[in-house]
Amino acid sequence: MSTVRMSDYLRQNIIETFKDSYDKAHPPIQVDTKYGDKVYNTYIGPNIKTLSETAEDLFGDVFNTTRMFHTASTLQALAPVTTSEIVTSTNKIETTLQESFSFPIRLSTERLMPREISSSGVYTHDVQFKFDRYEDKTVNYICECIEHNSELEAKKRLTSYKVNTLLKKFTTLNQAIKAWPALSKLVEPEKLAKVHEKQQRKRNQELQKEMADEIVIDNELNKTILTGVLLGDDD
Repeated sequence: MSTVRMSDYLRQNIIETFKDSYDKAHPPIQVDTKYGDKVYNTYIGPNIKTLSETAEDLFGDVFNTTRMFHTASTLQALAPVTTSEIVTSTNKIETTLQESFSFPIRLSTERLMPREISSSGVYTHDVQFKFDRYEDKTVNYICECIEHNSELEAKKRLTSYKVNTLLKKFTTLNQAIKAWPALSKLVEPEKLAKVHEKQQRKRNQELQKEMADEIVIDNELNKTILTGVLLGDDD
C-alpha cells in the first residue's frame, strides 16, 4: 500500500523542515563581536583593573579577591527591548516593550568580568550591566538586531502554526501534496517516493484503460461479448 498517512510524527517532521527553510530564507542577524568589544572597552575594560587593584588593597587580607572576577566571552546586558510574541487565538503578533530585557553580547575573546555576590556571600552570577540604549549607538544597534530577530522568530512560529493547522486537514500525505504541490520540498525522500509510486501506478492504470478502450471500440468487443452472453442465455 503506497498511501502515506499524515501521522503526527510526519507532520512534525514537515514543520521542522519548514522552520529550517524559513531560517534560510529569512536569516537572523548575527551581531559581529566587534560591537561587543566596543561596549566592553567603553564601559567595563577601563575600570576592571582599577576595581581589581582596589579590592585587593582593601580586602586582600580578608579573602581571596580574585574570586570576585572571572573571564567570559559574553557580556550580560540589560536594556529596553521590544519583543514579539504570537497570539494563536487571534493569529496575530503582539509586541511588548521590556524595560530591563536581559541578553548576552558576544565578545571576540574572553575578557575579565566582575561577579555578582549572592545573599549567601557566594560568587555565583555574572554581573548584568544596565545600559541606556538611546545614549549609545552601539548598544542601540545591538538592541535593534535583537528586536529584528525576535520579530522574525515570531513570524516563523506563526507561519509554522498555520502550516500545522493546514496539514491537520489532510489524512494522507498524498492529499496534502495534491492540494499544495510545493509541500513536496519539505518531505523526506522515502515518503515522497511512496507518493510518486502511487501516482505512477494510477497513471499506468489510466494508460492501460485508454489502450483497452481503443481496442474495444475499434473491434466492437463489448458488442461481441454482450451478444455472446445473450445468445448463451437463450440456450
